[in-house]
Amino acid sequence: MKCSHVKFPNSTSRKLKQCQTSLAERSTLLHGRIKIRSEKIFPFASIRNQLASIYCQPEFKRNLRHWSERKRFDDILTDIYDSQVWKNFKETSDENLSKFFQPEVADSNFGLMLNLDWFQPYDGVVHSTGVIYAAICNLPRDMQFKRENMLVLSLLSSPNEVSLHQINHYLAPIVNELVLLWDRVTFDNTFEY
Repeated sequence: MKCSHVKFPNSTSRKLKQCQTSLAERSTLLHGRIKIRSEKIFPFASIRNQLASIYCQPEFKRNLRHWSERKRFDDILTDIYDSQVWKNFKETSDENLSKFFQPEVADSNFGLMLNLDWFQPYDGVVHSTGVIYAAICNLPRDMQFKRENMLVLSLLSSPNEVSLHQINHYLAPIVNELVLLWDRVTFDNTFEY
């Protein structure tokens, strides 16, 4: 199986050439059965499942409310909560609807900060591993990047860091799940209930 992606498919000045990178290998097994094995795998962790687990931590919901109960300073930006984006972000594009970040929903409407970090896992070998992860911005700053509060969304493994075009493909399932979560999700169990 080969990739059929065409870079710049609407361009009139470029030749429309398919990528043709091998995606899977086809093997014939005993008794004529055919097996298709992917060339690469993409480990992706469900955001919903990770959030369900994090919500079971003691004090997690209380910590999510931190931003709405903290001391404020006039004209001083101390965290993301002081930004115009945080203060004015709407639930939809309808200007008449309420703002997304409100004290009464501080433990359910939260902001995620997506990050991508690359590192060399081995000495003496040229190989890059990347991790796409998210920090929950509603938490106090000293808790946002603690292991137990992080959402590990995906691992990328390659001889080199992926290109901008490639990263969009890795982000697609993450964005798709975030779109589903935007329409609200309910967790059966939390630490408080």
